[in-house]
Amino acid sequence: MGLFEIFMNKIKKETLAYIAKETLLKQTAAIPESEKKYYQADSYYTMKSQEGTLFENEVVSFEKRKKISIPSNNGLYVPEILMLHFCKKYPNPKSGYPGYWWYKYGIRDVGSFYDSLVERGFIIINEKTGKYELTNLGKSELEENAYVPYMHSHSKYTTFTIWDLNILLGNGEKNNYMEIIEKKNNIIDKRNEESNKTFMKELKVIDPEGYRKLKSQDKQIKAVQTADEKYAADNNLDWIINFWEEIWKVGGPKFEGSGWMFRLPDLYIKAKRYDDALAIVREIKKSRGSSYSNKADSYITKIEERKIKEATKKRINKA
Repeated sequence: MGLFEIFMNKIKKETLAYIAKETLLKQTAAIPESEKKYYQADSYYTMKSQEGTLFENEVVSFEKRKKISIPSNNGLYVPEILMLHFCKKYPNPKSGYPGYWWYKYGIRDVGSFYDSLVERGFIIINEKTGKYELTNLGKSELEENAYVPYMHSHSKYTTFTIWDLNILLGNGEKNNYMEIIEKKNNIIDKRNEESNKTFMKELKVIDPEGYRKLKSQDKQIKAVQTADEKYAADNNLDWIINFWEEIWKVGGPKFEGSGWMFRLPDLYIKAKRYDDALAIVREIKKSRGSSYSNKADSYITKIEERKIKEATKKRINKA
């Protein structure tokens, strides 16, 4: 890669980050006060997904995606079609709006997009349930674009996403999406398998200990990826906490990165299990040395503050 290419890639990344930041600030400010309880705290929404991990990615805003993706025949884009699929959970979602709306689809103010789908005739409010339901237009839209909910739950590679499939399908018939997914995944499978075999074969000769360590890391990374995909789909907090507890029973992550190292504390905090969060953070500080010491201290302070705040809130509610 030449210097010009490196420079242009840097400019592109900075531009995407700027657009995402502007979108985040704008949409955050637009969320009504009554709706804020259905979202994570503002600090949860950042410019990068899985920051500090092997899978770190820049968030691409929906505004940017619209310019580089293809709308349906009725003018809907990928996340809007997915909203039709999940509409019966909204409005006023019991477990709040999942983070994937921002991190995968670049949408912070989910409620306003649902309002727009109502205005355009794709969904209505069911007076009995108080939730959205599809109109005939919404049903046909979802049927014609079945690839969207499927790929949302079954995306196998970060190098082949729902956005990539959207481009491959184009403006034509979309019933062949399973054939395209299978073909693309097979190509990636074969390429990755050949590349990995060559690398591991060489490593086994050059560095046997490093080979064994990498094999163990690779196994755990695949398990983590699968678990994250499941959690993104079903938002089962208890399940993902149990998964990470099992990881820590055998010594914690076998790979570095503050995002992974503090994943279990973050999940405990989300579940308001503050004592458990403090215990694992102190374990990280003790067992992982100076690499995470400062971050561990800041976590301890944050957790203790939240613990006090929660206790105060309970006393007030009892009074």
